[in-house]
Amino acid sequence: MATEFPSRPLGTLTWYVACAALAVLLVRALFGDEPETLDSGAHNPLAELPMWTAGLAAAGAAPIALSVARRPRVAANHFALTVRPGWVRTLVLPWSRVGEVAAIEVAGERYLTVRLQPGLDRTGSNPAWVDQTVLRKLAKASDHGARGISLAVRLRDFNGSPDGHLAALAAFAPDQVQVANRLEKR
Repeated sequence: MATEFPSRPLGTLTWYVACAALAVLLVRALFGDEPETLDSGAHNPLAELPMWTAGLAAAGAAPIALSVARRPRVAANHFALTVRPGWVRTLVLPWSRVGEVAAIEVAGERYLTVRLQPGLDRTGSNPAWVDQTVLRKLAKASDHGARGISLAVRLRDFNGSPDGHLAALAAFAPDQVQVANRLEKR
């Protein structure tokens, strides 16, 4: 599935850079003229404040910049479903572990959800807390939570229609995997 242009993450990055630059300039204006040593000869910690503020601002921009560069991804082949729900990890989920792939709508937002089958087969990647950020947001917005769902990806992050995405996944999914479209037709 081809990803859409990252306008939302770019907007977030732009706002962060503007706010961080303003904070760095403010700290530099307030503490930039501080002497390195105090009159007593001791080291002045306030003189290092502009440098530390700039360093923290740069470190804070790293995850936002990574979310621009590493877009969500969904792909399939005859062996596995590959999903990157966020910018951190790409999960390889063998079809033997996948029970259902469904497109759903909750609170006006469309999601592609994956339900893994419980069992002894532990091949492939296991979704961890960091991979389930979208799933936690889906559970908050949903009346019944996200019962049984192991992973979710926002469909707005991808070009094309949900029907096309599901058809592409169904072409590779084995017969035991249910591929469902639970979206209302618009």
